[in-house]
Amino acid sequence: MRGSIREKRPGIWEIMVELPPDPVSGKRRRKWATVSGSKRKAQFELQKMLVGAKDAKARASSASVEHVINEWFGLARQNLTAQTAQSYETRIRTQILPELGAIPVDELSPLHIETLCRSLLDRGLAPAGVRFTYAILRRALNQAVKWGWLETNPAMRATPPRLPQRELASITVDQLATLIRDAEALNPQWASMIILSAVSGLRRGELLGLKWSDLGTDSVTVRRSMGYTPKVGVYEGTTKTRQTRRVALDPIGMAVVARQMEEIRSASEQVGIELCSDPFLFSAEPDGSKAFHPDSISKVFRRVADTHGWRELHFHSLRHFSATEMIAAGVDIRTVAARLGHSDPSITLRVYAHALPERDRAAAELLGSRLRLPSAEDSAES
Repeated sequence: MRGSIREKRPGIWEIMVELPPDPVSGKRRRKWATVSGSKRKAQFELQKMLVGAKDAKARASSASVEHVINEWFGLARQNLTAQTAQSYETRIRTQILPELGAIPVDELSPLHIETLCRSLLDRGLAPAGVRFTYAILRRALNQAVKWGWLETNPAMRATPPRLPQRELASITVDQLATLIRDAEALNPQWASMIILSAVSGLRRGELLGLKWSDLGTDSVTVRRSMGYTPKVGVYEGTTKTRQTRRVALDPIGMAVVARQMEEIRSASEQVGIELCSDPFLFSAEPDGSKAFHPDSISKVFRRVADTHGWRELHFHSLRHFSATEMIAAGVDIRTVAARLGHSDPSITLRVYAHALPERDRAAAELLGSRLRLPSAEDSAES
């Protein structure tokens, strides 16, 4: 590491230190400072600067935030579904880059990031959406640290907006029965989707992605998920965790599956065509070759629920029903997480914590039943 001292005028010294080349562009970099006083003082400051230049921070890149994010996203999108990648791209283009894109990444501060979050909230974005945008930026900056472009990630020292604590709306058994009845009147397939979602806990896309080859004698195997983006249309992707899982079904669930298969067979026979080689369980075509648009079942559910004024319920509420009923019945969290396709049981605990008080009451009654306190008769006998 090299440096130099030059006396600009009496008692005023200019110090220059050569920094390592920029890791992105390879361009030469220097650091300058001006010191007042004696030459000895200037030499002392030069030594301090030389030591500091060896710090990892001195090797930070002068590349812009936009350059860092584009480099990261070019690699990260390969491991994202089309729908998630489009969501990332939109948030990067419309929210992050207009505010932070031109800032050199080594000058980005936690204040910059918190200011961005406040700006997005002022624009009317929900706290959950702002935290999602913050998470994208944090991931990109984490990669910059790994590449040696940053010493530390400023997003880790920033505070994103808090999420308001809210209890997820769950469907009661009576509400579920009403929804199934009304959906059945519209189309038996819609009713079958609602029932199977409630008894399996499958996500909407996973439910619509089921094919006949995924059906067993007492279970279904979840291998794929149907998604939609305006650019791609309806597409077949992986599950959220990119893992295949087997979900056991009770006789009611398997009866629904059998009925739905018969519905597809009957539809193909009525129009005089053969089934495709591996039909979708729920199909918009009589030969089973095409899955429903993911939004279609959500719209039907919304239409039926609104008839009864249940604005708080959504199709995803069926998944909550499945989870909360299992937890309330005493099913262990690891099993619940496996059925729901959560990568970590802690996610299940966090999302469905509202269902645990019932288990706490059951535990208290169980422990109490094991004890026998001395009665008045016992005391009299002793």
